[in-house]
Amino acid sequence: MKIFLPLIVIGACFNTTFAQDTRDQAMEKRVREMHRVISLTDKDQWRKFIQENYTEALINKPMRTSVQGGNQGGAPTETTLANNLDAKVNMFERLHDDFGGSTIKSIAPTQEGLAMTVDNGDGLKGIFQFKFEKTKPYLINGLGIQAEN
Repeated sequence: MKIFLPLIVIGACFNTTFAQDTRDQAMEKRVREMHRVISLTDKDQWRKFIQENYTEALINKPMRTSVQGGNQGGAPTETTLANNLDAKVNMFERLHDDFGGSTIKSIAPTQEGLAMTVDNGDGLKGIFQFKFEKTKPYLINGLGIQAEN
């Protein structure tokens, strides 16, 4: 019995560590796959990625875009887009135009998920902030993207 109790404690610690690694690996795999998919030109692949990797709540959530005044320095303009799958596919088209063929510079943990920084090679840097479900299968349930020159 004396040997059995330490084995249970060690096993419990290993399970927790293994579960965390599995969650981190699943999140990073989704992030890297999104980067790969936005480099494609196939809208069906964008749609498939969204359907397989986003939560239903995120797919149905209205999208908002906020654009700074650019070189004019004007106030940001904000637009709310349709809350459906087609709006998300159109977002992927914009991401493809800006970051298709980009290079991942870093993927780092954040409080709620992961942040991926990419560089398109033309001076445009993108910072993607991902939020994930806390339980398996760890789908993406939040996404923010900031582009900087």
